[in-house]
Amino acid sequence: MPDENFTQKINKKMYRAGMASIYSQLAREGRLMVVDSIKVDSPKTKLFAAKLKSMNLSNVLVIADEVDDNLYLASRNLPGVLVLEPRYADPLSLVHYSKVLVTKAAVEQLKEMFA
Repeated sequence: MPDENFTQKINKKMYRAGMASIYSQLAREGRLMVVDSIKVDSPKTKLFAAKLKSMNLSNVLVIADEVDDNLYLASRNLPGVLVLEPRYADPLSLVHYSKVLVTKAAVEQLKEMFA
């Protein structure tokens, strides 16, 4: 029967512990980078791509405390780049991207979420 569903419900405590351990593992592997902020002055993909290239990032998940229109519009057409707010970060995205770029304010939000 191909329609079988094998998903399992995980309680919040286990989910938080799992997410915390993923962040720890990323930090140990040197795949987690923290920056003061990531702002884009205009919604130009080329500018954002150049900023990521200067940081030597190509396949990256960006977790920003605040995703404004400029940042969203500048990043949406870039292959291998996903920009999220902390509450939308999920385990699959964290593991999928080779680097995770987080703003300092987003780190504080993540600490509150997974403490």
